[in-house]
Amino acid sequence: MTANGPKTGSGSGHERPADRLILRGYAPLAALVVLLLLVTMLVPSRPQKDEELTQFGGETTAGLAPAPGADPVAGSGPVGTAPTVPGPPGTAGNPNAPAVAAGAKGDRAGTAAVAGRTAKTCSGGAKQDANSAYSPPCMVWDGKDNGGATARGVTKDTITIAYRDIGNPLGDSDSELAKTAEQKGIVASPEASERTRAALLEYFNRTYELYGRKVKIVTYKGRGDAIKELGGTGQEGANADALKVAQEIGAFADMTAISQPYLDALVRQKVIAFGGLHLPSTYYRQRAPYAWGQLVDCTALLSSAVDLISKRLPPSGNATRAGSTALRQKPRKFGLVVPDDAVYAQCINEARPKLKAAGVNFAKEIRYSLEIAKLQQEAPNMAAQLKAAGVTTVVLVTDPILPFFLSGSATQQDFWPEWFLTGTVLTDADVAGQFYDQDQWQFTYGQSYLADIRQGQASESYRAYKKIRDDEPTMARDIDYYSLLMLFIGLQMAGPNLTPQSFQRGLFSYPGADGPLGHWSWGPNDYTAIDDAREIYYDRRALSAFNNQPGRYVSPSGTKRYRGSWPTQAPPVPTPPAAAP
Repeated sequence: MTANGPKTGSGSGHERPADRLILRGYAPLAALVVLLLLVTMLVPSRPQKDEELTQFGGETTAGLAPAPGADPVAGSGPVGTAPTVPGPPGTAGNPNAPAVAAGAKGDRAGTAAVAGRTAKTCSGGAKQDANSAYSPPCMVWDGKDNGGATARGVTKDTITIAYRDIGNPLGDSDSELAKTAEQKGIVASPEASERTRAALLEYFNRTYELYGRKVKIVTYKGRGDAIKELGGTGQEGANADALKVAQEIGAFADMTAISQPYLDALVRQKVIAFGGLHLPSTYYRQRAPYAWGQLVDCTALLSSAVDLISKRLPPSGNATRAGSTALRQKPRKFGLVVPDDAVYAQCINEARPKLKAAGVNFAKEIRYSLEIAKLQQEAPNMAAQLKAAGVTTVVLVTDPILPFFLSGSATQQDFWPEWFLTGTVLTDADVAGQFYDQDQWQFTYGQSYLADIRQGQASESYRAYKKIRDDEPTMARDIDYYSLLMLFIGLQMAGPNLTPQSFQRGLFSYPGADGPLGHWSWGPNDYTAIDDAREIYYDRRALSAFNNQPGRYVSPSGTKRYRGSWPTQAPPVPTPPAAAP
Protein backbone atom coordinates (compact mmCIF):
# COMPACT_ATOMS: atom_id res chain seq x y z
CA MET A 1 0.00 0.00 0.00
CA THR A 2 1.27 3.45 -0.76
CA ALA A 3 2.10 5.87 2.00
CA ASN A 4 -1.03 7.88 1.25
CA GLY A 5 -3.38 4.94 1.44
CA PRO A 6 -5.01 3.10 4.31
CA LYS A 7 -2.70 1.45 6.78
CA THR A 8 -2.46 -2.27 6.46
CA GLY A 9 -1.41 -5.05 8.73
CA SER A 10 0.28 -8.34 8.06
CA GLY A 11 -2.86 -10.01 6.87
CA SER A 12 -2.85 -12.51 9.71
CA GLY A 13 -3.49 -10.35 12.75
CA HIS A 14 -6.48 -8.50 14.11
CA GLU A 15 -4.91 -5.19 15.13
CA ARG A 16 -6.45 -1.99 13.80
CA PRO A 17 -4.89 1.13 15.36
CA ALA A 18 -7.39 3.45 16.97
CA ASP A 19 -6.06 6.36 14.96
CA ARG A 20 -6.48 4.54 11.65
CA LEU A 21 -7.94 6.95 9.10
CA ILE A 22 -9.19 5.17 6.01
CA LEU A 23 -9.71 8.46 4.18
CA ARG A 24 -6.28 9.89 4.90
CA GLY A 25 -4.78 11.05 1.63
CA TYR A 26 -7.72 9.73 -0.39
CA ALA A 27 -7.72 12.62 -2.86
CA PRO A 28 -4.43 11.77 -4.63
CA LEU A 29 -5.34 8.10 -4.82
CA ALA A 30 -8.84 8.79 -6.05
CA ALA A 31 -7.59 11.20 -8.68
CA LEU A 32 -5.09 8.67 -9.97
CA VAL A 33 -7.75 6.00 -10.29
CA VAL A 34 -10.11 8.46 -11.96
CA LEU A 35 -7.41 9.23 -14.49
CA LEU A 36 -7.03 5.53 -15.19
CA LEU A 37 -10.77 5.33 -15.69
CA LEU A 38 -10.64 8.20 -18.16
CA VAL A 39 -7.97 6.58 -20.30
CA THR A 40 -9.46 3.08 -19.91
CA MET A 41 -6.25 1.18 -20.59
CA LEU A 42 -3.28 0.22 -18.40
CA VAL A 43 0.42 -0.08 -19.00
CA PRO A 44 3.17 -1.46 -16.70
CA SER A 45 6.27 0.47 -15.78
CA ARG A 46 8.55 -2.38 -16.74
CA PRO A 47 8.19 -6.06 -17.69
CA GLN A 48 8.02 -8.67 -14.99
CA LYS A 49 8.40 -12.38 -15.58
CA ASP A 50 5.72 -14.58 -14.10
CA GLU A 51 8.29 -16.78 -12.39
CA GLU A 52 9.55 -13.73 -10.48
CA LEU A 53 6.16 -13.06 -8.92
CA THR A 54 5.80 -14.15 -5.31
CA GLN A 55 2.87 -16.22 -4.12
CA PHE A 56 1.33 -16.95 -0.75
CA GLY A 57 3.37 -19.46 1.16
CA GLY A 58 1.89 -22.19 3.32
CA GLU A 59 -1.76 -21.30 2.84
CA THR A 60 -4.39 -23.84 2.01
CA THR A 61 -6.02 -24.10 -1.40
CA ALA A 62 -9.47 -24.52 0.09
CA GLY A 63 -12.14 -21.92 -0.26
CA LEU A 64 -13.04 -22.14 -3.92
CA ALA A 65 -15.29 -25.13 -4.10
CA PRO A 66 -16.06 -26.66 -7.48
CA ALA A 67 -19.76 -26.61 -8.14
CA PRO A 68 -21.50 -29.95 -8.33
CA GLY A 69 -23.06 -30.98 -11.59
CA ALA A 70 -22.27 -31.85 -15.15
CA ASP A 71 -19.23 -30.98 -17.19
CA PRO A 72 -19.00 -27.53 -18.78
CA VAL A 73 -21.35 -26.94 -21.65
CA ALA A 74 -20.15 -27.09 -25.20
CA GLY A 75 -18.26 -24.01 -26.19
CA SER A 76 -16.78 -23.36 -22.76
CA GLY A 77 -13.10 -23.40 -22.18
CA PRO A 78 -10.29 -21.21 -23.48
CA VAL A 79 -11.24 -19.21 -26.50
CA GLY A 80 -8.93 -20.06 -29.34
CA THR A 81 -11.10 -20.09 -32.39
CA ALA A 82 -12.77 -17.32 -34.26
CA PRO A 83 -16.50 -16.83 -33.82
CA THR A 84 -18.98 -17.23 -36.62
CA VAL A 85 -19.42 -13.94 -38.44
CA PRO A 86 -21.76 -12.93 -41.23
CA GLY A 87 -19.52 -13.77 -44.13
CA PRO A 88 -15.82 -13.11 -44.69
CA PRO A 89 -14.59 -10.05 -46.56
CA GLY A 90 -15.38 -10.16 -50.23
CA THR A 91 -18.48 -12.34 -49.76
CA ALA A 92 -22.19 -11.66 -49.57
CA GLY A 93 -21.74 -11.05 -45.85
CA ASN A 94 -19.65 -7.96 -46.62
CA PRO A 95 -19.90 -7.17 -50.34
CA ASN A 96 -18.20 -3.80 -49.88
CA ALA A 97 -14.93 -5.22 -48.62
CA PRO A 98 -12.08 -6.10 -50.96
CA ALA A 99 -10.90 -9.65 -51.40
CA VAL A 100 -8.51 -11.19 -48.92
CA ALA A 101 -5.27 -12.43 -50.42
CA ALA A 102 -5.42 -16.19 -50.80
CA GLY A 103 -2.87 -18.35 -49.07
CA ALA A 104 -2.21 -20.92 -46.40
CA LYS A 105 -2.98 -20.28 -42.75
CA GLY A 106 -0.37 -18.71 -40.55
CA ASP A 107 2.23 -16.31 -41.85
CA ARG A 108 2.91 -17.92 -45.20
CA ALA A 109 2.15 -15.42 -47.94
CA GLY A 110 -0.61 -16.02 -50.40
CA THR A 111 -0.24 -15.75 -54.15
CA ALA A 112 -3.50 -14.21 -55.34
CA ALA A 113 -3.03 -10.77 -56.86
CA VAL A 114 -5.12 -7.89 -58.08
CA ALA A 115 -3.40 -5.13 -60.03
CA GLY A 116 0.00 -6.43 -59.00
CA ARG A 117 -0.63 -6.56 -55.25
CA THR A 118 -0.14 -9.90 -53.47
CA ALA A 119 -0.15 -11.07 -49.90
CA LYS A 120 3.64 -10.93 -50.01
CA THR A 121 3.40 -7.14 -49.97
CA CYS A 122 1.96 -7.27 -46.42
CA SER A 123 4.43 -7.38 -43.56
CA GLY A 124 2.54 -10.24 -41.98
CA GLY A 125 2.23 -12.42 -45.04
CA ALA A 126 -1.40 -13.50 -44.95
CA LYS A 127 -1.88 -10.86 -42.24
CA GLN A 128 -1.75 -7.13 -42.84
CA ASP A 129 0.64 -6.44 -39.96
CA ALA A 130 3.25 -8.83 -38.64
CA ASN A 131 3.54 -6.76 -35.45
CA SER A 132 0.03 -7.30 -34.13
CA ALA A 133 -1.71 -10.46 -32.98
CA TYR A 134 -4.98 -8.68 -33.84
CA SER A 135 -4.00 -7.85 -37.40
CA PRO A 136 -6.75 -8.24 -40.01
CA PRO A 137 -6.07 -10.35 -43.10
CA CYS A 138 -3.89 -8.89 -45.81
CA MET A 139 -6.18 -6.99 -48.16
CA VAL A 140 -6.01 -6.77 -51.94
CA TRP A 141 -7.16 -3.56 -53.63
CA ASP A 142 -7.10 -2.89 -57.36
CA GLY A 143 -6.03 0.72 -56.88
CA LYS A 144 -9.00 2.15 -58.72
CA ASP A 145 -11.33 4.96 -57.61
CA ASN A 146 -12.09 4.74 -53.88
CA GLY A 147 -15.38 6.63 -54.19
CA GLY A 148 -14.03 9.95 -52.97
CA ALA A 149 -16.25 11.70 -50.40
CA THR A 150 -18.27 8.66 -49.31
CA ALA A 151 -19.29 10.07 -45.89
CA ARG A 152 -18.83 13.07 -43.65
CA GLY A 153 -15.16 13.34 -42.74
CA VAL A 154 -14.11 11.21 -45.71
CA THR A 155 -12.50 12.47 -48.93
CA LYS A 156 -10.57 10.64 -51.60
CA ASP A 157 -7.39 11.42 -49.63
CA THR A 158 -8.24 11.68 -45.90
CA ILE A 159 -10.36 10.33 -43.06
CA THR A 160 -10.83 12.90 -40.29
CA ILE A 161 -10.92 11.63 -36.69
CA ALA A 162 -11.65 13.88 -33.69
CA TYR A 163 -9.77 13.69 -30.39
CA ARG A 164 -11.22 15.63 -27.45
CA ASP A 165 -8.64 17.16 -25.12
CA ILE A 166 -10.16 17.35 -21.63
CA GLY A 167 -6.97 18.60 -20.03
CA ASN A 168 -5.18 16.94 -17.14
CA PRO A 169 -7.66 15.86 -14.40
CA LEU A 170 -4.75 16.00 -11.97
CA GLY A 171 -4.34 19.73 -12.44
CA ASP A 172 -1.25 21.71 -13.34
CA SER A 173 1.59 19.60 -14.73
CA ASP A 174 3.89 21.13 -12.11
CA SER A 175 1.72 19.98 -9.21
CA GLU A 176 2.98 17.27 -6.87
CA LEU A 177 0.09 15.01 -7.85
CA ALA A 178 0.73 15.35 -11.59
CA LYS A 179 4.43 14.66 -11.08
CA THR A 180 3.62 11.54 -9.06
CA ALA A 181 1.32 10.31 -11.78
CA GLU A 182 3.97 10.87 -14.42
CA GLN A 183 6.52 8.97 -12.33
CA LYS A 184 4.08 6.06 -12.18
CA GLY A 185 3.85 6.12 -15.96
CA ILE A 186 0.15 7.02 -15.94
CA VAL A 187 0.48 10.37 -17.68
CA ALA A 188 3.13 12.30 -19.54
CA SER A 189 3.64 15.86 -20.72
CA PRO A 190 1.28 17.04 -23.46
CA GLU A 191 4.24 17.29 -25.82
CA ALA A 192 5.36 13.70 -25.17
CA SER A 193 1.82 12.39 -25.46
CA GLU A 194 1.27 14.19 -28.78
CA ARG A 195 4.60 12.92 -30.13
CA THR A 196 3.72 9.35 -29.21
CA ARG A 197 0.23 9.58 -30.70
CA ALA A 198 1.57 11.11 -33.92
CA ALA A 199 4.18 8.34 -34.32
CA LEU A 200 1.61 5.61 -33.77
CA LEU A 201 -0.76 7.25 -36.24
CA GLU A 202 2.01 7.36 -38.83
CA TYR A 203 2.71 3.68 -38.21
CA PHE A 204 -0.91 2.68 -38.82
CA ASN A 205 -1.21 4.92 -41.87
CA ARG A 206 1.86 3.26 -43.36
CA THR A 207 0.89 -0.29 -42.49
CA TYR A 208 -2.88 -0.63 -42.97
CA GLU A 209 -4.80 -0.52 -46.26
CA LEU A 210 -7.00 2.58 -46.44
CA TYR A 211 -7.51 2.51 -50.22
CA GLY A 212 -5.66 5.69 -51.08
CA ARG A 213 -6.61 7.59 -47.91
CA LYS A 214 -4.78 8.57 -44.72
CA VAL A 215 -6.24 9.16 -41.26
CA LYS A 216 -5.93 12.70 -39.94
CA ILE A 217 -6.51 13.32 -36.22
CA VAL A 218 -7.89 16.72 -35.22
CA THR A 219 -7.38 17.46 -31.51
CA TYR A 220 -9.63 20.08 -29.98
CA LYS A 221 -10.13 21.57 -26.53
CA GLY A 222 -13.47 20.35 -25.23
CA ARG A 223 -15.97 22.40 -23.24
CA GLY A 224 -17.33 19.33 -21.49
CA ASP A 225 -16.33 18.18 -18.01
CA ALA A 226 -15.37 14.50 -18.26
CA ILE A 227 -15.48 14.00 -14.49
CA LYS A 228 -19.09 15.20 -14.35
CA GLU A 229 -19.96 13.17 -17.43
CA LEU A 230 -18.62 9.99 -15.86
CA GLY A 231 -20.96 10.70 -12.96
CA GLY A 232 -23.93 10.91 -15.33
CA THR A 233 -24.19 14.71 -15.62
CA GLY A 234 -22.53 17.32 -17.82
CA GLN A 235 -24.75 16.65 -20.83
CA GLU A 236 -24.80 20.30 -21.97
CA GLY A 237 -21.03 20.46 -22.37
CA ALA A 238 -20.98 17.05 -24.05
CA ASN A 239 -23.62 18.21 -26.55
CA ALA A 240 -21.60 21.32 -27.39
CA ASP A 241 -18.49 19.24 -28.01
CA ALA A 242 -20.33 16.77 -30.22
CA LEU A 243 -21.74 19.63 -32.30
CA LYS A 244 -18.22 20.95 -32.78
CA VAL A 245 -16.99 17.52 -33.86
CA ALA A 246 -19.80 17.05 -36.37
CA GLN A 247 -20.30 20.56 -37.75
CA GLU A 248 -16.98 22.38 -37.36
CA ILE A 249 -14.43 19.59 -37.54
CA GLY A 250 -16.60 17.40 -39.75
CA ALA A 251 -15.19 14.18 -38.32
CA PHE A 252 -16.02 10.66 -39.39
CA ALA A 253 -15.31 9.30 -35.88
CA ASP A 254 -14.21 10.34 -32.39
CA MET A 255 -11.74 8.23 -30.39
CA THR A 256 -12.46 9.73 -26.95
CA ALA A 257 -16.12 8.96 -26.15
CA ILE A 258 -15.34 7.58 -22.67
CA SER A 259 -18.44 9.01 -20.98
CA GLN A 260 -21.98 8.04 -21.88
CA PRO A 261 -23.19 11.68 -22.21
CA TYR A 262 -20.50 12.41 -24.79
CA LEU A 263 -21.05 9.10 -26.57
CA ASP A 264 -24.80 9.75 -26.74
CA ALA A 265 -24.20 13.26 -28.08
CA LEU A 266 -21.88 11.99 -30.81
CA VAL A 267 -24.34 9.29 -31.84
CA ARG A 268 -27.08 11.92 -32.21
CA GLN A 269 -24.75 13.74 -34.58
CA LYS A 270 -24.14 10.48 -36.48
CA VAL A 271 -20.43 10.44 -35.60
CA ILE A 272 -18.85 7.03 -34.94
CA ALA A 273 -17.90 7.05 -31.25
CA PHE A 274 -15.32 4.86 -29.52
CA GLY A 275 -15.10 4.39 -25.76
CA GLY A 276 -18.25 2.90 -24.23
CA LEU A 277 -17.65 1.57 -20.70
CA HIS A 278 -19.68 -1.61 -19.96
CA LEU A 279 -22.91 -0.39 -21.53
CA PRO A 280 -25.67 -2.98 -22.13
CA SER A 281 -25.61 -4.86 -25.42
CA THR A 282 -29.03 -3.38 -26.24
CA TYR A 283 -27.55 0.11 -25.91
CA TYR A 284 -25.11 -0.56 -28.72
CA ARG A 285 -27.65 -2.27 -30.94
CA GLN A 286 -30.08 0.63 -30.62
CA ARG A 287 -27.35 3.08 -31.64
CA ALA A 288 -25.76 1.05 -34.42
CA PRO A 289 -23.59 1.64 -36.35
CA TYR A 290 -22.24 4.59 -34.34
CA ALA A 291 -21.51 3.39 -30.77
CA TRP A 292 -18.50 1.13 -30.04
CA GLY A 293 -16.42 0.11 -27.04
CA GLN A 294 -13.28 -1.78 -26.12
CA LEU A 295 -14.40 -2.94 -22.68
CA VAL A 296 -16.96 -5.76 -22.76
CA ASP A 297 -20.65 -4.85 -22.56
CA CYS A 298 -22.28 -5.34 -19.16
CA THR A 299 -24.73 -7.92 -20.49
CA ALA A 300 -21.92 -10.34 -21.26
CA LEU A 301 -19.91 -9.28 -18.19
CA LEU A 302 -22.67 -10.05 -15.68
CA SER A 303 -23.72 -13.25 -17.41
CA SER A 304 -20.14 -14.46 -17.07
CA ALA A 305 -19.92 -13.27 -13.46
CA VAL A 306 -23.08 -15.14 -12.44
CA ASP A 307 -21.76 -18.34 -14.01
CA LEU A 308 -18.46 -17.97 -12.15
CA ILE A 309 -20.19 -17.30 -8.82
CA SER A 310 -22.36 -20.37 -9.20
CA LYS A 311 -19.33 -22.59 -9.83
CA ARG A 312 -16.73 -21.11 -7.47
CA LEU A 313 -18.76 -19.50 -4.66
CA PRO A 314 -21.92 -21.62 -4.75
CA PRO A 315 -24.85 -20.33 -2.66
CA SER A 316 -25.13 -23.76 -1.01
CA GLY A 317 -21.63 -23.54 0.49
CA ASN A 318 -20.01 -21.72 3.39
CA ALA A 319 -18.11 -18.46 2.90
CA THR A 320 -14.73 -20.22 3.01
CA ARG A 321 -12.82 -17.30 1.51
CA ALA A 322 -14.08 -14.70 4.00
CA GLY A 323 -11.59 -12.70 6.03
CA SER A 324 -12.75 -13.88 9.45
CA THR A 325 -12.91 -17.33 10.97
CA ALA A 326 -16.49 -16.75 12.09
CA LEU A 327 -17.78 -15.91 8.60
CA ARG A 328 -15.97 -18.89 7.09
CA GLN A 329 -18.22 -21.13 9.13
CA LYS A 330 -21.46 -19.51 7.89
CA PRO A 331 -23.51 -20.29 4.77
CA ARG A 332 -23.06 -17.75 2.02
CA LYS A 333 -25.33 -14.75 2.11
CA PHE A 334 -24.85 -12.36 -0.79
CA GLY A 335 -24.88 -8.58 -0.89
CA LEU A 336 -24.75 -6.34 -3.97
CA VAL A 337 -23.14 -2.92 -4.32
CA VAL A 338 -23.91 -1.03 -7.54
CA PRO A 339 -24.12 2.65 -8.56
CA ASP A 340 -27.49 4.38 -8.50
CA ASP A 341 -27.47 4.82 -12.25
CA ALA A 342 -29.96 3.88 -14.97
CA VAL A 343 -27.40 2.01 -17.06
CA TYR A 344 -26.15 -0.08 -14.14
CA ALA A 345 -29.77 -0.75 -13.11
CA GLN A 346 -30.52 -2.07 -16.58
CA CYS A 347 -27.45 -4.32 -16.44
CA ILE A 348 -28.49 -5.78 -13.08
CA ASN A 349 -32.09 -6.28 -14.15
CA GLU A 350 -30.97 -8.13 -17.27
CA ALA A 351 -28.93 -10.45 -15.04
CA ARG A 352 -31.68 -11.19 -12.49
CA PRO A 353 -33.11 -14.26 -14.28
CA LYS A 354 -29.65 -15.83 -14.37
CA LEU A 355 -29.05 -14.91 -10.72
CA LYS A 356 -32.33 -16.54 -9.74
CA ALA A 357 -31.55 -19.66 -11.74
CA ALA A 358 -28.17 -19.89 -10.01
CA GLY A 359 -29.77 -19.55 -6.57
CA VAL A 360 -28.10 -16.21 -5.86
CA ASN A 361 -30.38 -13.99 -3.79
CA PHE A 362 -29.15 -10.69 -2.40
CA ALA A 363 -29.83 -10.20 1.30
CA LYS A 364 -28.89 -6.56 0.85
CA GLU A 365 -28.67 -4.38 -2.26
CA ILE A 366 -26.97 -1.01 -1.95
CA ARG A 367 -27.23 1.74 -4.54
CA TYR A 368 -24.72 4.55 -4.18
CA SER A 369 -24.11 7.91 -5.83
CA LEU A 370 -21.41 8.14 -8.50
CA GLU A 371 -20.40 11.54 -7.15
CA ILE A 372 -16.88 11.12 -5.79
CA ALA A 373 -17.43 13.72 -3.06
CA LYS A 374 -20.23 11.60 -1.55
CA LEU A 375 -18.35 8.31 -1.45
CA GLN A 376 -16.38 9.34 1.63
CA GLN A 377 -19.61 9.95 3.54
CA GLU A 378 -21.57 6.96 2.24
CA ALA A 379 -19.01 4.15 2.50
CA PRO A 380 -19.11 3.65 6.31
CA ASN A 381 -22.89 3.36 6.19
CA MET A 382 -22.65 0.86 3.32
CA ALA A 383 -20.32 -1.37 5.32
CA ALA A 384 -22.61 -1.12 8.35
CA GLN A 385 -25.67 -2.11 6.30
CA LEU A 386 -23.94 -5.11 4.74
CA LYS A 387 -22.71 -6.30 8.12
CA ALA A 388 -26.12 -5.81 9.77
CA ALA A 389 -27.78 -7.85 7.00
CA GLY A 390 -25.47 -10.78 7.75
CA VAL A 391 -23.80 -10.61 4.33
CA THR A 392 -20.83 -12.94 3.93
CA THR A 393 -20.11 -12.33 0.24
CA VAL A 394 -20.11 -8.87 -1.35
CA VAL A 395 -20.62 -8.73 -5.13
CA LEU A 396 -19.09 -5.54 -6.52
CA VAL A 397 -20.42 -3.95 -9.71
CA THR A 398 -18.77 -0.60 -9.08
CA ASP A 399 -16.49 2.17 -10.25
CA PRO A 400 -12.80 1.84 -9.24
CA ILE A 401 -12.96 4.38 -6.42
CA LEU A 402 -15.78 2.98 -4.27
CA PRO A 403 -13.78 -0.11 -3.13
CA PHE A 404 -11.10 2.21 -1.74
CA PHE A 405 -13.58 3.69 0.73
CA LEU A 406 -15.67 0.57 1.27
CA SER A 407 -12.78 -1.80 2.01
CA GLY A 408 -11.34 0.60 4.57
CA SER A 409 -14.74 1.12 6.18
CA ALA A 410 -15.23 -2.65 6.41
CA THR A 411 -11.97 -3.03 8.31
CA GLN A 412 -12.89 -0.22 10.68
CA GLN A 413 -16.18 -1.94 11.44
CA ASP A 414 -14.65 -5.41 11.84
CA PHE A 415 -16.53 -6.70 8.81
CA TRP A 416 -14.55 -9.36 6.89
CA PRO A 417 -16.56 -10.75 3.96
CA GLU A 418 -15.64 -12.52 0.76
CA TRP A 419 -15.25 -9.93 -2.00
CA PHE A 420 -16.36 -10.93 -5.49
CA LEU A 421 -15.04 -8.71 -8.25
CA THR A 422 -17.06 -8.65 -11.48
CA GLY A 423 -14.31 -6.73 -13.28
CA THR A 424 -16.08 -3.43 -13.96
CA VAL A 425 -14.21 -0.31 -15.09
CA LEU A 426 -10.68 -1.07 -13.89
CA THR A 427 -11.51 -2.38 -10.41
CA ASP A 428 -9.52 -5.38 -11.66
CA ALA A 429 -6.42 -3.32 -12.46
CA ASP A 430 -3.41 -3.96 -10.24
CA VAL A 431 -2.88 -0.26 -9.56
CA ALA A 432 -6.46 0.04 -8.31
CA GLY A 433 -6.17 -3.05 -6.11
CA GLN A 434 -3.02 -1.63 -4.52
CA PHE A 435 -5.01 1.42 -3.39
CA TYR A 436 -7.59 -0.65 -1.53
CA ASP A 437 -7.31 -1.85 2.07
CA GLN A 438 -4.84 -4.71 1.74
CA ASP A 439 -6.06 -6.54 4.84
CA GLN A 440 -9.48 -6.77 3.19
CA TRP A 441 -8.50 -7.07 -0.45
CA GLN A 442 -6.42 -10.20 0.01
CA PHE A 443 -9.75 -12.07 0.22
CA THR A 444 -10.89 -10.85 -3.20
CA TYR A 445 -11.73 -13.25 -6.00
CA GLY A 446 -13.51 -12.84 -9.31
CA GLN A 447 -13.08 -12.26 -13.02
CA SER A 448 -11.10 -9.82 -15.14
CA TYR A 449 -11.33 -8.81 -18.79
CA LEU A 450 -7.92 -7.20 -18.49
CA ALA A 451 -4.52 -8.88 -18.73
CA ASP A 452 -0.89 -8.16 -17.96
CA ILE A 453 0.44 -5.82 -20.63
CA ARG A 454 4.18 -6.00 -21.24
CA GLN A 455 6.80 -3.38 -21.96
CA GLY A 456 9.72 -3.08 -24.35
CA GLN A 457 9.93 -5.35 -27.38
CA ALA A 458 7.25 -7.59 -25.82
CA SER A 459 4.75 -4.77 -26.34
CA GLU A 460 3.01 -4.26 -29.69
CA SER A 461 2.75 -0.53 -29.11
CA TYR A 462 6.46 -0.16 -28.31
CA ARG A 463 7.52 -2.06 -31.43
CA ALA A 464 5.17 0.02 -33.57
CA TYR A 465 6.56 3.28 -32.18
CA LYS A 466 10.17 2.21 -32.72
CA LYS A 467 9.39 1.53 -36.38
CA ILE A 468 8.81 5.27 -36.73
CA ARG A 469 11.10 6.96 -34.19
CA ASP A 470 14.35 6.19 -32.41
CA ASP A 471 13.50 7.97 -29.14
CA GLU A 472 11.26 6.56 -26.41
CA PRO A 473 7.43 6.68 -26.35
CA THR A 474 5.40 7.56 -23.29
CA MET A 475 4.57 4.85 -20.79
CA ALA A 476 0.88 5.30 -21.57
CA ARG A 477 1.23 4.63 -25.29
CA ASP A 478 -1.15 1.65 -25.18
CA ILE A 479 -4.02 4.07 -24.60
CA ASP A 480 -3.69 5.39 -28.12
CA TYR A 481 -2.30 2.23 -29.69
CA TYR A 482 -5.25 -0.06 -28.99
CA SER A 483 -7.80 2.63 -29.83
CA LEU A 484 -6.07 3.23 -33.16
CA LEU A 485 -5.78 -0.52 -33.76
CA MET A 486 -9.53 -1.01 -33.38
CA LEU A 487 -10.19 1.99 -35.61
CA PHE A 488 -7.83 0.84 -38.38
CA ILE A 489 -9.16 -2.72 -38.31
CA GLY A 490 -12.61 -1.31 -39.02
CA LEU A 491 -11.37 1.11 -41.67
CA GLN A 492 -9.45 -1.57 -43.55
CA MET A 493 -12.19 -4.17 -43.33
CA ALA A 494 -14.76 -1.60 -44.51
CA GLY A 495 -13.25 -1.40 -47.97
CA PRO A 496 -12.98 1.61 -50.31
CA ASN A 497 -16.59 2.79 -49.97
CA LEU A 498 -16.22 4.02 -46.40
CA THR A 499 -19.44 4.86 -44.55
CA PRO A 500 -20.62 4.20 -40.97
CA GLN A 501 -22.57 1.23 -42.33
CA SER A 502 -19.61 -0.28 -44.20
CA PHE A 503 -17.43 0.32 -41.13
CA GLN A 504 -19.85 -1.82 -39.12
CA ARG A 505 -19.93 -4.52 -41.78
CA GLY A 506 -16.15 -4.48 -41.81
CA LEU A 507 -15.80 -5.07 -38.07
CA PHE A 508 -18.48 -7.77 -38.21
CA SER A 509 -16.45 -9.48 -40.94
CA TYR A 510 -13.21 -9.45 -38.92
CA PRO A 511 -12.34 -13.13 -38.31
CA GLY A 512 -11.37 -12.66 -34.66
CA ALA A 513 -7.99 -13.15 -32.99
CA ASP A 514 -6.31 -13.84 -29.65
CA GLY A 515 -3.78 -11.34 -28.35
CA PRO A 516 -2.50 -9.40 -25.34
CA LEU A 517 -6.03 -8.25 -24.41
CA GLY A 518 -7.74 -11.61 -24.85
CA HIS A 519 -9.95 -12.52 -27.79
CA TRP A 520 -11.17 -9.72 -30.05
CA SER A 521 -14.18 -9.99 -32.34
CA TRP A 522 -17.36 -8.16 -33.28
CA GLY A 523 -20.74 -9.32 -34.54
CA PRO A 524 -24.43 -8.43 -34.82
CA ASN A 525 -24.83 -8.48 -31.03
CA ASP A 526 -21.27 -7.52 -30.14
CA TYR A 527 -20.02 -3.95 -30.45
CA THR A 528 -17.09 -4.24 -28.04
CA ALA A 529 -13.62 -5.65 -28.68
CA ILE A 530 -12.77 -7.88 -25.71
CA ASP A 531 -14.76 -11.11 -25.52
CA ASP A 532 -13.26 -13.27 -22.80
CA ALA A 533 -12.12 -13.12 -19.18
CA ARG A 534 -9.72 -14.82 -16.79
CA GLU A 535 -10.27 -15.96 -13.22
CA ILE A 536 -8.40 -13.84 -10.71
CA TYR A 537 -7.61 -13.57 -7.03
CA TYR A 538 -5.72 -10.75 -5.35
CA ASP A 539 -2.24 -11.52 -4.04
CA ARG A 540 -0.99 -8.68 -1.85
CA ARG A 541 2.58 -10.00 -2.09
CA ALA A 542 2.89 -10.67 -5.81
CA LEU A 543 4.70 -7.98 -7.77
CA SER A 544 2.59 -6.19 -10.35
CA ALA A 545 3.77 -5.86 -13.93
CA PHE A 546 2.30 -2.35 -13.84
CA ASN A 547 4.73 -0.80 -11.38
CA ASN A 548 6.75 -3.66 -9.86
CA GLN A 549 5.04 -2.98 -6.53
CA PRO A 550 3.35 -5.59 -4.29
CA GLY A 551 -0.27 -6.22 -5.16
CA ARG A 552 -1.36 -8.09 -8.26
CA TYR A 553 -4.42 -9.86 -9.62
CA VAL A 554 -3.22 -13.39 -10.31
CA SER A 555 -4.90 -15.90 -12.60
CA PRO A 556 -4.85 -19.45 -11.20
CA SER A 557 -5.46 -20.77 -14.73
CA GLY A 558 -2.45 -19.06 -16.25
CA THR A 559 -3.17 -17.65 -19.69
CA LYS A 560 -6.50 -19.46 -20.12
CA ARG A 561 -9.49 -17.21 -20.72
CA TYR A 562 -13.16 -18.07 -21.00
CA ARG A 563 -16.18 -16.57 -22.71
CA GLY A 564 -19.26 -16.71 -20.53
CA SER A 565 -19.12 -20.36 -19.42
CA TRP A 566 -16.47 -21.32 -16.88
CA PRO A 567 -15.16 -24.87 -16.35
CA THR A 568 -16.80 -26.70 -13.49
CA GLN A 569 -13.54 -27.80 -11.90
CA ALA A 570 -11.96 -25.03 -9.84
CA PRO A 571 -8.23 -24.37 -10.25
CA PRO A 572 -6.19 -24.35 -7.01
CA VAL A 573 -6.32 -20.93 -5.38
CA PRO A 574 -4.53 -20.08 -2.12
CA THR A 575 -6.66 -18.77 0.73
CA PRO A 576 -4.83 -16.38 3.10
CA PRO A 577 -5.10 -16.96 6.84
CA ALA A 578 -8.09 -15.30 8.46
CA ALA A 579 -7.46 -11.68 9.39
CA ALA A 580 -9.96 -11.73 12.26
CA PRO A 581 -11.53 -14.29 14.65
